[in-house]
Amino acid sequence: YSVYLENFINNISEKKRRKSTLVIDAFGMGVWIGGLITYQAWRMLALRGYPITIITPGINKKEIFDAFNNLAGHFEQVVFCGYPPFVKDIIDEGEEVHGINWKKMNIKFLFAAEAFSETYRNYLIQKTGIKNVYRDMANVYGSADLGAMAIETPISILARRLAVDDDALFKILFNGANKIPTLAQFNPGFINFEASEGSILCTGYNALPLVRYAIGDHCGVLSVRELERVFKNAGVDFFKECRKAKIESTIKRWPFVYV
Repeated sequence: YSVYLENFINNISEKKRRKSTLVIDAFGMGVWIGGLITYQAWRMLALRGYPITIITPGINKKEIFDAFNNLAGHFEQVVFCGYPPFVKDIIDEGEEVHGINWKKMNIKFLFAAEAFSETYRNYLIQKTGIKNVYRDMANVYGSADLGAMAIETPISILARRLAVDDDALFKILFNGANKIPTLAQFNPGFINFEASEGSILCTGYNALPLVRYAIGDHCGVLSVRELERVFKNAGVDFFKECRKAKIESTIKRWPFVYV
């Protein structure tokens, strides 16, 4: 997980300068896996020298708003980690009830556990003034079985947004999908995915190693080259679009999984 988060924090840092960062871990804590593994992954980065301060309010709204009101201003950026519907509640309530001006904060988002639409992403941009839709937020594809398995990257977000705006491209890229899938990249050095008859098989190391484990999700897998070919067949030069979006420096050759 820390490998994915390191990629994320390097992408949100301008000119690769490490900014002082407040991480608000608002995933459920206690018996839920999300909050604890997120804390541990950020902690590993902090121990390696990243200027990160982590707080773990979980889903306690009062503590979250206290953190934004009393702590956030002392940091160059804030990474707010949480479930997408809960994040929206915090953003709406913070503005309407607590008078928080989100646009004054350099806020970034890390999501997990649920898919969401590009309309949702655009809503958060409008509410918070996020400057870079590709770099400043990411959704993690994870499970209790294997933890964090894949993560959205700038190029996966770009590919998804382009596909959402082009019905023909969407049908080719997300073969058989009846709703907008999460599109993420995974590091096969830690976990591998295979598509089998519309379902996904996972192989990864855990307390109990899993080999070609049927996790129950419906999705597909493709390489960067295969994704590029899909776009080319639709008349789109994907890497030209990456250059236009100024995210070519973020490109990872990790394979893609869509869920």
